Amino acid sequence: MEKTTDLHESTAVFDDVFRTMLERIPEIMIPLINEVFSTNYPDDEPITQLKNEHFTKSGVSITDCVLGIRDKHYHLECQSTTDRTIALRIIEHDMALALQSAKEVEFSEGSEHDYEMQFPHSCVIYLRHNNNTKEKACVHILFQDDTAHTYGIPIIKAQEYTKDEIFEKNLLALLPYYFMRYEKALPTLCRDEESSLVLLEELLDIRTRLEQAIGEEKGLIYTELISHIRKIDNHLFRGHAETRERMEAITMGGQVYETLTDQLLAQGIEQGKLNTLIALVQDGLLSVEEASKRAGMTVEAFKKLLAN
Repeated sequence: MEKTTDLHESTAVFDDVFRTMLERIPEIMIPLINEVFSTNYPDDEPITQLKNEHFTKSGVSITDCVLGIRDKHYHLECQSTTDRTIALRIIEHDMALALQSAKEVEFSEGSEHDYEMQFPHSCVIYLRHNNNTKEKACVHILFQDDTAHTYGIPIIKAQEYTKDEIFEKNLLALLPYYFMRYEKALPTLCRDEESSLVLLEELLDIRTRLEQAIGEEKGLIYTELISHIRKIDNHLFRGHAETRERMEAITMGGQVYETLTDQLLAQGIEQGKLNTLIALVQDGLLSVEEASKRAGMTVEAFKKLLAN
């Protein structure tokens, strides 16, 4: 079990990343909104960031994310662990947001309404979940006229999305938290070289696919996401220095990244094939150029393997 200070530190890191993404690259929240609410806003849909501070009975309370898209408001809360009280807190914020949007209805004879207000579309993103985590957070509200309404808030379980689904649906806002799914197994995974390499290969794949998904014209999004991935991973792997350093090398880029890529190619799942090609070159039965082509590597990278 995490110590209280560790838990608070973890929560602060996760919250900081989510709010920073919202502040600097809010457009990556659009696919997430589409996924939760079955909308189809384009990625370049104009967004308005709305006030996220409200006075409550406990004082000033800050929400994670409030966005305006067209004529609707969206309220997203990011939670590191399951919390049953989140439904009450969301209703409290949603009421404040609805009151801000309240409009007086023009008076006419027989009119039943004095004001009209619209509640935002809200959801919770759980970075961790368990078997008891529901699909919705619900509050049953009883009104003075004996009517009732169940206020249902959809829940997104980040760890249920595979890497393929994240990229297929463009849910890039979930990428910084991807390795949290291995959190409990990290002590074992990081002690074993083969398992550790699998983690590194997975991060390499994420980086490569992110480069392809973003493209050069959206460099800020790529830079921000890589930075946030590094921040979360540094926190998750803080007790596993060697693996953390190698993962950081991947997200740092440059020569360190290329060197590590070569190392992984030499040590990963293609090891048997590479060993055979190296042996053929060393025995003079295959040229370096042909061997590097079969290995899917540059000639320079293959020569590095020969030199090791």
